[in-house]
Amino acid sequence: MTATADGQTHGTAAGGCPVRRLTQPDDALAPDVEVLDGPEPRWRIRSFEVARALLRHADGTRQAGFGAEEAGGAGPSMRPPVLYLEGEAHHAQRRAAARFFAPRTVEGYRGWMEETADGLVATVRTDGWTDLTRLSMQMAVQVASRVIGLDHGSSRAMHRRLDQFFEPERPGRSPRARWRAVERGSALTRFFLLDVTPAIRARRRRRRDDLISRLLDDGFSDVEILTECVTYAAAGMVTTRELITVAVWHLLEDDALLARYRAGDRDERVAVLDEVLRLEPVVGHLLRRTTADLTLDGPDGPVDVPAGSLVDIDVRAVNADARVTGADPLALCPARPLPRAVPPALLAFGDGHHKCPGAPIALMEAEIFVSALLRHEVASAGPPRVRWNEVTQGYDLSALRVRRLPDRARA
Repeated sequence: MTATADGQTHGTAAGGCPVRRLTQPDDALAPDVEVLDGPEPRWRIRSFEVARALLRHADGTRQAGFGAEEAGGAGPSMRPPVLYLEGEAHHAQRRAAARFFAPRTVEGYRGWMEETADGLVATVRTDGWTDLTRLSMQMAVQVASRVIGLDHGSSRAMHRRLDQFFEPERPGRSPRARWRAVERGSALTRFFLLDVTPAIRARRRRRRDDLISRLLDDGFSDVEILTECVTYAAAGMVTTRELITVAVWHLLEDDALLARYRAGDRDERVAVLDEVLRLEPVVGHLLRRTTADLTLDGPDGPVDVPAGSLVDIDVRAVNADARVTGADPLALCPARPLPRAVPPALLAFGDGHHKCPGAPIALMEAEIFVSALLRHEVASAGPPRVRWNEVTQGYDLSALRVRRLPDRARA
């Protein structure tokens, strides 16, 4: 394996499987628990067992990632988003939204997801390059919008507003850079006024089977609904875009993996995506603050963490814990044998009370879109651009350009 300056790794593992492509300078697989110095010391966890035990300790931890501590609470007159809630308030809100992510409900989404994916893939041409990161964002926006209840989910204008809002800040003093900063700064206001507010008005007149209707039933204000829409958009749109992009990147650069994906049934294709996500988790680190002294069971004995500690779960390291994954933890080997009760993507979707509720939708959506694309012979212009996101401590991929090869459509 060889690492390049842009954080990409190339090569194959001993067993012939492709390897993790996205690496960072501070990546390490040991020690299991380490206290890092800094303005505030933090406990970094790289053991799967210790990490899962901590995430399942709802009574002794609270959310400290995704800006939760910087936000400082929403104030007495406004409910915090579900991502920041703890205790019964969190459980109540998760229960209220659970029906939209139940297996039977998710399976009911399949038909219109397939139509959406086919329509988007039809825009990939033979005579020009298409930016797959933008196309997969359109897929993710349309799917998440339908679940949330955003009526403009298929509009290009809404895609652009969300793209601008979630785009990482880029330094620069040129007129173009300043204008992009203005667009990014106003994107949330435009999203509220032009997308969320009309959807709320429509559902005040008549409820539908979506999240906004449920939030109105529970007495949420317009601004509180906006906050939830942004939370679900970040979780359901941006992360799914990254999963689709990194999966296609791996598949187009490894002929054996691509052949395996195309030959597999639906479950086997999902197994490939699960393994991609285990190896390349979109959210690289999960942060928690302990609210009590904790003793966690680790592979080498108990681990005592004092109350008030900032704990940093290194998902990239945890997902490559060889005691769980077996041999070649940095290789992409679908359907690798795992211990019972260990999910195929390990902690890529989190665990415990803050585990991502949309995991089944994300995997279904990704499998449908990637399969629709790869029914055709497709070429890429090279690897995507890679940036590292300070909020998720994961990657942002852009400019993965693809085109369809002529006269080679697959059955």
